[in-house]
Amino acid sequence: MEASCPASGQRWAALVDRGNGCVETCDIVEWRREDEELVGYICDTGGAAQGDKGRVVRADRHPGFLTYERRPQVVGALPGMGWTICYRLDAPPDGAPGADGFERRPVLAWLVYDDGTVTPCDVDHDGLVYCSTDTPELVHIEPPDPALG
Repeated sequence: MEASCPASGQRWAALVDRGNGCVETCDIVEWRREDEELVGYICDTGGAAQGDKGRVVRADRHPGFLTYERRPQVVGALPGMGWTICYRLDAPPDGAPGADGFERRPVLAWLVYDDGTVTPCDVDHDGLVYCSTDTPELVHIEPPDPALG
């Protein structure tokens, strides 16, 4: 379910500290006006043993609530046009493919967000699509080879 603030049409999330350094991003599923405040509600991810999971709760009263965060929305996509994503691999055995320590994948598309951000999405050898900038192993992005025309 996509959440939007009634006045702006923007997507928002609540950041919730789950302990042990784990911060979860919970989509706001509803906004309600309470007194003079506009308050976001999230689906509780609490323990299923207590029967809380899936219950809609006020985000700012949820244990571990940190803040609200605006989430950019995709407003367009552009073709990859020969660009390549390079990921750092674990040290390969000598002479193995990718001996330079990188895995190269073609950029499938560039996603354009409403805040002006443009991010590449690549495809692995199984045909799965990834948002490259969400991966800590991302090393760099290579432009198309002009010799390939």
